[in-house]
Order: sequence, then C-alpha cells, then structure tokens
Amino acid sequence: MKISNQKLLEDIQKLGGVAQKQLPVKVSYAISKNISKIESELKIYDKERQKLIEKYGEKDEQGKVVADEKGQIKFKDKDSWDKDIKALLDIENEIDIHKFSIDELNGFNISAAELQVIDYMIDDK
Repeated sequence: MKISNQKLLEDIQKLGGVAQKQLPVKVSYAISKNISKIESELKIYDKERQKLIEKYGEKDEQGKVVADEKGQIKFKDKDSWDKDIKALLDIENEIDIHKFSIDELNGFNISAAELQVIDYMIDDK
C-alpha cells in the first residue's frame, strides 16, 4: 500500500494511542506491526528532513543551525525550503500493511476517530 510521508507523520501519534487500548490480540498485533513499519519509514524521512534543515537553515559562527526563542528554525531561503519539504512530505512509501477484519473489533469500544486512523488496516473483503 502506498502511504505518503505526510499521512505517516499525521497518523503515528494517533496510532500509538489506539495501540494502548485493550483490543483483540489479532488487531493489537496488526497495529503494532504497522507502527513498527511506519516508524522505520519515518526514520528515513527524518534523515532527509535533517539534510534539508542543514541545507536551508541559517547557521551561526560555529556552523550550527539557528533557532529563535520558540525553537523555530530560521531559513535563509524559505521558498526553496517550503518547496523541498513539501516534496519530501508528498513522497509515497510502499508499505506492506498488516490487515485485520472489522469483525475482529466486535464487542470492543473504539471511537469513530480511532477507526479513521486505522481504516487502511481493515481488510474490507
């Protein structure tokens, strides 16, 4: 399944919350496997993002990237940064998502928001 870096970043925190719930073993296992795969992809994303920060971030006399008092990085070419980070976020990753049947969730309390987060993990056959 193809999933963009943007979606992976948006979902990873929410998936962690869902994974903490008392769920059926098969569902919990699938979600945990998928979190592991997503975290692996995000490590690559983080390395590439760091390269962009080094490339576009303003640097001090010691060559370290400068941040303001809120921790926000200052960029010397904001337009190029915006273009490149958007391109990085739009990259789609081919991830072998471990799926489970919606029937596995019968009798378990899961919200609509949580279902939205895991919708691509549910086998709808």
